[in-house]
Amino acid sequence: MAKAKTTKKASTEKKTTKVTSAVTKIKEAVTKNAAIAKAATTKKVAVAEAKTNVTLQYADKDLSYNDLIQNAKNVFQYDMSGDPTSINKLDLFVKPDENKVYFVINDEIQGSYDL
Repeated sequence: MAKAKTTKKASTEKKTTKVTSAVTKIKEAVTKNAAIAKAATTKKVAVAEAKTNVTLQYADKDLSYNDLIQNAKNVFQYDMSGDPTSINKLDLFVKPDENKVYFVINDEIQGSYDL
């Protein structure tokens, strides 16, 4: 009878070791998957945009898109005493036939300047 108890005990220990080993592997897999999921959600995909340059050429004048924007901001800041950091939206309307650029800042403030 002593032998039967030893066999049962050894069998139980083997089962416990297998279960513990399986649980450890599952925990490792869950940890690894959580790390992968975290990395996937925090990694941002960079979308390559084509560099664009817009230039207005009219009556021997050559103005770039950035110049038009900067001029509107300068008029707003220096002529209208506005804060250029408060600009959230800037709409430009270029009218070469009038030699003017009209702008609207934040859908409220209107202004213009000569080309």
